[in-house]
Amino acid sequence: MAHLLEIALPVPLPDTFTYRQPSQPGDDPVRPGDLVVVPFQRRREVIGLVERVREVPDDLKEQDGYPLRDMVRALPPEYRVEGDRLELARWLAAYYALPLGEVVPLFHPPKPGTKVRRKAAVEAYPDVDAGPVTLSEAQVTAVRAAADHLDAETFGALLLHGVTGSGKTEVYLTVIEQALSTGRGAIYLLPEIALTPQTLSRITARFGDRVAAIHSGLSAGERCSVHERAARGELQVVVGPRSALFAPVRDLGVIIVDEEHETSYKQDEKPRYHARHAALVRGRACRAVVILGSATPDLESMANALSGRFQLLELPERMVGRLPTVEIVDMRGQTSLEGFSPALADAMRETLEAERQIILFYNRRGFARVFQCRDCGDVIECPNCDIGLTYHLRPRRLLCHYCGHARPLPDACPSCAGEEFLPGGSGTEKVELNLQAHFPEARVLRLDKDTTGRRDSHRRILSAFARGEADILIGTQMVAKGHHFPGVDLVGVLAADDGLGMPDFRAAERSFQLLTQVAGRAGRTEAGRAIFQTWRPEDPVITAAADHDFAAFLATEMPLRNALGYPPGRRLIRLAVSGKKLPTVETAAEQLCAAIRQTLTGPDLTVLGPAPAVFPRQNDRYRFQILVKGPVSLAEKAWLAECLRSLKAGFRGVDVMHDVDPVNVY
Repeated sequence: MAHLLEIALPVPLPDTFTYRQPSQPGDDPVRPGDLVVVPFQRRREVIGLVERVREVPDDLKEQDGYPLRDMVRALPPEYRVEGDRLELARWLAAYYALPLGEVVPLFHPPKPGTKVRRKAAVEAYPDVDAGPVTLSEAQVTAVRAAADHLDAETFGALLLHGVTGSGKTEVYLTVIEQALSTGRGAIYLLPEIALTPQTLSRITARFGDRVAAIHSGLSAGERCSVHERAARGELQVVVGPRSALFAPVRDLGVIIVDEEHETSYKQDEKPRYHARHAALVRGRACRAVVILGSATPDLESMANALSGRFQLLELPERMVGRLPTVEIVDMRGQTSLEGFSPALADAMRETLEAERQIILFYNRRGFARVFQCRDCGDVIECPNCDIGLTYHLRPRRLLCHYCGHARPLPDACPSCAGEEFLPGGSGTEKVELNLQAHFPEARVLRLDKDTTGRRDSHRRILSAFARGEADILIGTQMVAKGHHFPGVDLVGVLAADDGLGMPDFRAAERSFQLLTQVAGRAGRTEAGRAIFQTWRPEDPVITAAADHDFAAFLATEMPLRNALGYPPGRRLIRLAVSGKKLPTVETAAEQLCAAIRQTLTGPDLTVLGPAPAVFPRQNDRYRFQILVKGPVSLAEKAWLAECLRSLKAGFRGVDVMHDVDPVNVY
């Protein structure tokens, strides 16, 4: 007997596709949960998830008048999606209103079955833990809370709120150790690939070859090897960014979501899932304890803790050293040394003379934000986005940070033919040059998107700084994220208010988180200090961050969010319509919004829009968006997704998108 397979494929269609598995001597029949390779659209082959199997006669060659195509092959059993992973896949599809097939690629590495051609080296950092660590009373309390769930084999959601340097990582490692002692596995999530080498080094020092990392920086063969070894039980701990959550770790007992507030846990392309939420779902499915840790918890996580859905655990003090003192420098009316206030410049000299290290944070890359004609004042804009191009020196060009468009510097202004230009504003590239000019003896490293494009560049830059091979590290928000550098005594923030003006309801929260996190890089072993340069010194976000006062920020921001009906007060869905023809896009958005207002009529539901996006034209496409605030059921989400499919079919050249629980609304 042959078998008919109903397969979910990674295409934006809700139905399964039927294929045939011919009867072959010695072949095992495919089962639900298997991943199989099938032909799709001419010569293209895709990987799908088998949902149902039924026996049919060998001579059955068509169904409903259509010829049946045969599957190509089944993937090895290490790639089966079953148990808690299958439950997670079904939840992702339902919650984010996607066909099941579109979430299947999350559950297998690219090119499954690829063999490793080279072995990745794990570079040890100089600050790897050596010897036993004595836990503080607060750490012991946190470990016991997790251990209670491990002992009872029950799901638990713990929010570990600990100031920077308070020993959250030691809590994670101790809990993982307890899970491994009972034969259970662990997943350790990090927000960025850049954090993986340092954290992996610490975990490997503790648990040896039972640990491996998986992330997009590895080759296909390396990722397949980690996946297969985890499925066979050869690995008990998998470390990495959000994709590590889907590794087939056996008998999963612990999931760590480190720096849980980071927006990089939300994938910005389909499927637009949030790894923190998905971790909780997988943890519940396998009766694991899920620990969300941060010095600056996401307000939605804190709301869950305050309501009792999560257990809140506090680590209020640093293990070594103390929280840095923060000086707020009012830049209004100040004369500065190429962006450095006198206070910051003096502090840098003192730190360098003491042979200690400095981190400078400036969340703008490039040399100048705009390139402006001296005669007429026009700014050279991106032809695709109607946004000013950023001036870069290395390589020398004008670059759009939104669509990637690049062009050489113009010989003359396109508006007035003027031949002189003024670079306006600055970025990390200019700061680096200023440092070299004013502190010529200092060894400087830069960490931003421009310096980390090559393989292993994050690791090389960060490990060099950790080894003391540079005195100053200048960078964008990459420098703020969880790094442990014992040699850093001074952190300088060149524009502390830079993010407060962003047109997003999370602007204050993100600014507070970034400032608190980057200041926390100082004083890990000795007394440290931070300097916030700002043109808004009285802003409550900046003063709360300077005081390391999360409670003060929470008391101000949470009531405002609730009053405006934004998360965590109410749920949010963002719908976007884009296309090259403005009238068509605007008409499509208006029709979609009218349909939503007619159908979704709950008393606690608000529909905003349609309105042009904050950047109305990007990548040569006009953009409109609609925000739906309030409770929307799974059935209503599915209806919204079907509306978008119908809209796309009815308007030629129009693209549509829906984002459940968006982290950006621009």
